[in-house]
Amino acid sequence: MNISDFSLRKPALAAMALVAVVGLTACGGPASAGDDANAAKAPLFSQLPKEVQGAGTIKVASNVEYPPFESIDKDGKTIVGIDRELADAIEKKLGVTLSFDNIAFDAIIPGLASGRYDMGMSAMSDTPERQKQVSFLDYFTAGGGIMTTKANPHNVKSLDDLCGAKVGIVKGTTEDADATAQSGKCQAAGKDQLAITIYAGQNQAVLALQSGRVDAFLLDTTSGSVVAAESNGDLVMGKPYQEGFFGVVFPKDSTDLINVVQKAMEQIKADGTYEAILSKYKMDDHVIEKFTVNGATK
Repeated sequence: MNISDFSLRKPALAAMALVAVVGLTACGGPASAGDDANAAKAPLFSQLPKEVQGAGTIKVASNVEYPPFESIDKDGKTIVGIDRELADAIEKKLGVTLSFDNIAFDAIIPGLASGRYDMGMSAMSDTPERQKQVSFLDYFTAGGGIMTTKANPHNVKSLDDLCGAKVGIVKGTTEDADATAQSGKCQAAGKDQLAITIYAGQNQAVLALQSGRVDAFLLDTTSGSVVAAESNGDLVMGKPYQEGFFGVVFPKDSTDLINVVQKAMEQIKADGTYEAILSKYKMDDHVIEKFTVNGATK
């Protein structure tokens, strides 16, 4: 899923969950639509699909509450994080603007499939099941894990400990399937199933955990480690129980756009930008050597 950029403080969690931001881009100097000078300087502009060249913009779907990948900065409007900084770097290679829309995580794939968006950047796990609907350009190693409170009254340390526990999940994430599968294993072993509650976004699930409405929250460990670090010791993020890839997401028929974005990623890796961005967020261990297309096989 959706393992993640900035400052996520407890008092701001509920407010951030309510922020509806449309078409936000980072501060700095992204290429402007129709700016021929910038386009001329961009090494990959001529390789973009003609419709993208003409529009000067790539429409990007994102669920902007998933640190360290994307979140709203202290000004209440600017998107910050790994994905936004990678987008800034890609803009310089393509000569067009990557314009982010903040939408529900489970609406990203339908939005791409319908043609509303050109890309998705939201720490989305590449899975064979998702590959049936969209394509992925993998750029980050990831893994699902279990977050609990420091008190951890249900004594959850592994998936097997979740039998009979109240578990929070963000709608549309791979952890949803993980929780369902584990519930079946518990039942087969003669134990109580998981009491699963689905939340629209990460902030709601974190609040449910903090308030005791759930015993555990399944999420990616990269984002979870940031949330735990910002909780003043109230929350604990366990080690990954599985590993995979996060990918930039595209409609299935977007081969030309995928290829040019892949080249852009290769260029920002070659010039050191890619690793510098991950290092800034202390995610050096998640660097990948090759940006594969649909690299997940299980």
